[in-house]
Amino acid sequence: MRQLTLSIGNISVTLKRFVFYDRILADTGQTEYSITGAPLDSGPVYEPKHIWTISAMMTYEQWYAIGAIFGECDRLRRTQGNYSIIVDDSIQDFVEQQYRSRALVPGGVQNYFTGGVAYPARFYARMFEPKSQWQKNQLYPYVANFVLRELDKAI
Repeated sequence: MRQLTLSIGNISVTLKRFVFYDRILADTGQTEYSITGAPLDSGPVYEPKHIWTISAMMTYEQWYAIGAIFGECDRLRRTQGNYSIIVDDSIQDFVEQQYRSRALVPGGVQNYFTGGVAYPARFYARMFEPKSQWQKNQLYPYVANFVLRELDKAI
């Protein structure tokens, strides 16, 4: 099932109704060209981190849980605790060459192809303050928007 589960400590929420979902790499560098037209590539020497931009329809309980997850993440960050949110991303498979380098989402399945593997991956991330819009929908009264930034690999 296509879903995104976020958890920190004993707080967890699973989202399934997305208005917008995007997971991109934060920085893979740029290509510029010399005066002779030769490519000049730049970029980080480490594996780039992911950024999620999410907009999802939520129940009251889901919206409250998102707020609690953000609050706990930020509290732990301020007190120098482990503020990593576990992100189980079953929406967009993580694709890599040869072998799996990240934890598999519980219940997830690896799909092998020539030269690589695709799978629903677990990430560690930080959440930035969620915002919401009220909508006239009794079951899903909120459309919430938030951003996640990957911290470390979940292995």
